[in-house]
Amino acid sequence: MQAILVGVSYDNMSYDLDISMKELQALCEACDIEVKDIIIQNLSHISPKYYIGKGKVEEIKYIIDEDDMVIFNEELTPLQVKNLTDALNIEVSDRSDLILRIFESRAKTKEARLQVEIARNRYLLPRLAGMNEKLYSQQGGSGFRGSGEKQIELDRRVIQRKLHQSQKDLDTIVKNRQTQRLSRKRNQQKVICLVGYTNSGKSSLLNYFTNKKVLQKDMLFATLQTSSRQIRLKNHQQVIMSDTVGFINQLPHHLIHAFRSTLEEVTEADLLIHVIDSSSSYSDIQIQTTMQVLDSLGVKDIPVIYAYNKVDLNNYAFIDAKEPSVFISVKDEINLDTLEDMIIDILFKDYELTKLYIPYEDGEIFSTIKQYYETITEEYLEDGILMSCYMSVRDKHKYEKYIYRVIN
Repeated sequence: MQAILVGVSYDNMSYDLDISMKELQALCEACDIEVKDIIIQNLSHISPKYYIGKGKVEEIKYIIDEDDMVIFNEELTPLQVKNLTDALNIEVSDRSDLILRIFESRAKTKEARLQVEIARNRYLLPRLAGMNEKLYSQQGGSGFRGSGEKQIELDRRVIQRKLHQSQKDLDTIVKNRQTQRLSRKRNQQKVICLVGYTNSGKSSLLNYFTNKKVLQKDMLFATLQTSSRQIRLKNHQQVIMSDTVGFINQLPHHLIHAFRSTLEEVTEADLLIHVIDSSSSYSDIQIQTTMQVLDSLGVKDIPVIYAYNKVDLNNYAFIDAKEPSVFISVKDEINLDTLEDMIIDILFKDYELTKLYIPYEDGEIFSTIKQYYETITEEYLEDGILMSCYMSVRDKHKYEKYIYRVIN
């Protein structure tokens, strides 16, 4: 399928049109749509009837074929979709619809499929007007009365029923996710969430720390569902690391709302690692977009490490890094040790070097401490083991009877 992309430069725009149109091309590529042409119009304001001027609509009519489609860079109103479809007589789409198509093709888990279905139906509901206004009789048996019901009213009821059922099913999954989070809190497990712009390298970073494979590809929105893995840091501490769906500029509000349950994982994290594509010329805008989405989710007072990824591409010389920051390459494993040290310093800053004496008969306690804490020294004496390790102030009370104190 081929598409003509349309964008408008108008007064008081809230985004960079050139960047946005390049992203729209990348979205088409991710959706296997070939870009046939790109049309830009300069206007003082958006046309409420066609989005673009009537003359530009006529211009597009001359270059389209019947199998083409036209994709607009901003979300169109239902009236604009109807007017453009009537005028051009081909499929008319917009940025939001394109992103929804990608999400629909990538959703693998039940939760992701439900979230995308909810977003799609919320997007579709106000756009039913004009899609099918024919009357047909709704046969209701011998008691049927009246001349019938508009197709649009039937379609609206069907979509509303689907929305209700999908939301009900999603709520069940959300409750299970909340139970899992409560369990982690009870077990005092630290949670790290990877956040950032789509295709910045979050999944690759998770794969590095876990030595397991979640989907990682050089394309937009390769990851839709949150992938959580238990990892062990070099100080022997176990933490949960979660990959999240990537963000993009002008992300449809339908999607943010539908994926809110998944993104709630971020709001309760102990640490965020904001993964940034340092090779992008628009990294500042990508950071700003991510921060805006996090702000809309109510994320605040959570420590953040800014991990500038892809330094192997050598395009990061003029970046004014936000702090605390680290420049990494997941691909070439550059500075990942430094990143891990920063994680440990932030998550385990309340850990103290603690000396313990474990009698041999309590060897199980010794094994547990060795498993979960970074052991610095251990000395095998006549009746037990004298050891030192880094332990949280909060956990020390569990081993109070084993803490070694020098008696003068």
